[in-house]
Amino acid sequence: MIISGTREARLLEVQRIDIHGTIFYDVTFHHTGETQPIRARIGAESVYPNPQAGDPVLVSYVMGVVTNIAPRP
Repeated sequence: MIISGTREARLLEVQRIDIHGTIFYDVTFHHTGETQPIRARIGAESVYPNPQAGDPVLVSYVMGVVTNIAPRP
């Protein structure tokens, strides 16, 4: 587990969730070079528009918690 920083990953599953009008994403991904899937729930404001399974991404962490998912250039 990464405590702080950003790592490359690939999205495996993405599910959009509406909880009382607030949008979240449940995402499953694995880091580049690893096979262990990781699951996280993150607010829509912290994810790029229209994330899809298979997308290469950059996952940011603070204190071991996913804080941002951005498309990998």
